[in-house]
Amino acid sequence: MAGEAFAKAVTTLARGRMLTPFGVARSDAGVDQPQQFVVSEAGKIDVAESVEAALQWLEDEAPNADVCMIILDGYFSSEDGRIDAVVGRALSLKRQLMVEIALPYESAEDDEGLEFSDPQYRFSGVAEDGVEIETIDVDADAFDAVFRSAFAKHAPA
Repeated sequence: MAGEAFAKAVTTLARGRMLTPFGVARSDAGVDQPQQFVVSEAGKIDVAESVEAALQWLEDEAPNADVCMIILDGYFSSEDGRIDAVVGRALSLKRQLMVEIALPYESAEDDEGLEFSDPQYRFSGVAEDGVEIETIDVDADAFDAVFRSAFAKHAPA
């Protein structure tokens, strides 16, 4: 499910289109059609409100699904500066886990589209013996900052 969601996001960006937040859920009945979260005001997409709608959907849908995931276009702030990335957050309350994946990208120097770097991730959950597990491939605050920055850069002045 995550692979297909990221493929859809990469294809959208590669075609030069804006990637608005979307979500997918999987239950016993199968994988739902992607749910798009586009909140607009006066014909202009409000990214912060769209991200908030996606996060609210994730919270509402999580108790009903085996796993649900949202995908958005965000960025990481690192020592090297701002890194654009497709970011996904998957949640399964039944399995007591959350996985966040970021696929950093930048414009290709030869104008052939986008170049994607190795994915980065954060996994947190509970093992079968009840021990909490957290595996981090990046600074843990970086993932939290992706969502905070989506709101901050679009907050009214």
